[in-house]
Amino acid sequence: MEAIESLFEPVVIYNNQPGKDAKILKRYNEPSWNYQVVRFLNSDGKDLIPRKDRVWTQSALAGRMIEALDAIGAAAPGSLHALVNTD
Repeated sequence: MEAIESLFEPVVIYNNQPGKDAKILKRYNEPSWNYQVVRFLNSDGKDLIPRKDRVWTQSALAGRMIEALDAIGAAAPGSLHALVNTD
């Protein structure tokens, strides 16, 4: 949680809600009522790393966070590296 809150700007988009959430789903070609997806975007709203769904484990999410940080040339903290492959 600390890495998510300090290194990223977490945003929740509900995939079953009308209005702004539905518009964002459409922008990113995400289906409604889909499984949760974690995307890593830059300030322009472009994917830092390719979209991947079914990232459900702590280890997999930590790995994706490291990939996103690598994509912008930022060092990932050791705490994230320690979580990879620990599930």
